[in-house]
Amino acid sequence: MSAAVDAAAQWTPRTPLEALASVCICDDEEDEDNYASDNWTAARSTLVAKTARVQGAERVRVAGDAVVRGGAEIRGDAGPVGIGRYVDVGPRVLVHGGASVGSHALLQADAIIHDATIGVGCVIGKGAFIGSQAVLKDYCVVAAGAVVPEGSVLAPFSIVAGAPCRLLGEVSPAQADERRRVAELGAARRRAAV
Repeated sequence: MSAAVDAAAQWTPRTPLEALASVCICDDEEDEDNYASDNWTAARSTLVAKTARVQGAERVRVAGDAVVRGGAEIRGDAGPVGIGRYVDVGPRVLVHGGASVGSHALLQADAIIHDATIGVGCVIGKGAFIGSQAVLKDYCVVAAGAVVPEGSVLAPFSIVAGAPCRLLGEVSPAQADERRRVAELGAARRRAAV
């Protein structure tokens, strides 16, 4: 592993702005998927990549207008899983049995969600880990690479970073409104493309 990759893996946001930047979707990272291609399965306005894995499907409930991207794994065999409306489950995300993800949430690439409760509009950064029985209230932001320990409870609008995570600041009402808007706009764009 190169020194630059090691340094990036060790970096922890120290301010709310740095934490928000770590979960930002920049224009050069914008999703370029062709949702009408053979790589996707559509059901009731929800798109699931054919490379995503759903185990124990009878115990998994995904609301409309959600997207489950390639390599993501949803493990209903280990307990019931609920995914809310307008949720974006990123590539290689693991959502483990017992988890509940509220509407408008964004789970970025390589995040791991054990049997936790994720509130409405939460953003879970790349590679973040959410421990068992953790509760993230509405509109929390968990920075990239952060670790939310088992049994933790995060207050609404919290911005956290680090391993274990610590509070850096709060999400503003304008940022919460923007999260809702972006989630709904993404769903509309996917519907139009199919």
